[in-house]
Amino acid sequence: MMAVALLAGCATTQRTDLYFGRNIPGGGQVTEQQWKAFSDSILTPAFSGGYTETDAQGKWLDPGIGKTITEDTKVVTVIGKRSAKRNKQLNRVTEAYINRFNQQAVLRVDGKVRQWFIMKKAIN
Repeated sequence: MMAVALLAGCATTQRTDLYFGRNIPGGGQVTEQQWKAFSDSILTPAFSGGYTETDAQGKWLDPGIGKTITEDTKVVTVIGKRSAKRNKQLNRVTEAYINRFNQQAVLRVDGKVRQWFIMKKAIN
């Protein structure tokens, strides 16, 4: 029989969500293949402890043209201990995306969260 156990050691950590717009200024869009290559070569090594990718639809006001832009977006969520090293990794990832795909910006949202794992436990 199995039961659910809450692991001790609830930790306060930082959650960071990165919003990667996929429209390329001047035309085109970051394809699924290009995103996968970026994710495999940049995100996975930077966040080897794990992260989550989510597809989203983003809207934002482009101040340069005064119009609301709608675009496919990838949201990457990373949870980890706040540190200077982690902050540098996050900055390197966003800079790599901006440079590789000629982006204006990547939105970054940080928040303090508590985390713990709820796991299955065998009952004897």
